Amino acid sequence: MKQNIIIGGYQGSASLHTKSIEYFISEISNNFVIDFKMDVTTDGDKASSLIEKTQHEEIHVSYLLSSYFEKILPEIKILDLPYLFNNRNEAYNFLKSDFFSYIDGKLKDKNLKLLGFWDNGIRHISSKIKLIKTLSDCKGQVIRTTPSPLHIEIFKNLGFVPKPLDVRDFKIAIEKNHIDAQENPLTNYWNFGVYKKQEFVTLTSHIFGFCLFVINNDYFDNLTNLNKKFLIKKSKEVTDYQRKLAINEDDILIKKLKLENIKIQTINKKSLKDFKSVTNVFHDSYFQTYPDMKQYIKTE
Repeated sequence: MKQNIIIGGYQGSASLHTKSIEYFISEISNNFVIDFKMDVTTDGDKASSLIEKTQHEEIHVSYLLSSYFEKILPEIKILDLPYLFNNRNEAYNFLKSDFFSYIDGKLKDKNLKLLGFWDNGIRHISSKIKLIKTLSDCKGQVIRTTPSPLHIEIFKNLGFVPKPLDVRDFKIAIEKNHIDAQENPLTNYWNFGVYKKQEFVTLTSHIFGFCLFVINNDYFDNLTNLNKKFLIKKSKEVTDYQRKLAINEDDILIKKLKLENIKIQTINKKSLKDFKSVTNVFHDSYFQTYPDMKQYIKTE
């Protein structure tokens, strides 16, 4: 008899994450009876509710940006340190190190198990006012950030006026034109329709974002050994699949955005140096609070 499994997400049909979940579903459908709740925000729930829903087994498997896990796993803030990585290879090598086992162990105490780190894209800044060429261009602009206290402080230091919003409320704010700027990977800038309201994009590459792909730990423990091994195998495969989609999509979206007459510019070396200088304080603070986390930093 097949095991029932409920999978939840927070993005629409065009999202890479949704496409990856659909790939995952196709791979496990012979072993499980699947119920997929594509986007919980369409029911009025916050994206962040996926954590609690998964912990309480209302949903068995879900994905969510790492920043939303701060409340139950503060060490995960390492993934939100500005300019921690220079490229995707550095980030991927970091995530497949002992760091994976460390985060998995911490999540088990919260009744969750880590299945993979999904590439949530390289984060950039868009604005309806102007390109962000220097720190002075940030000053006074109301920017949507995630609810992460770290994100809020980062953008405050850069000179923005942070407006923290869950994905559900962010979509509403964009539609009603309530914010001047926002920061996101290009996939969200496109799929959430931000480009229709904010025509200036500066490729700041300030954070390499990742989602945690997780499963309810009690549910996982009660599976047969065969199904446990099967899910772990398929989770690794879908993570590889998702990352390939993420890498390819950046080039595709740049071309699409140019066709929409979006102004796109890479931040110059001097401004990049200034941005790093202003945000280095967050590295110092983090590693003072979590000195043991330094052992996991092994960049190329």
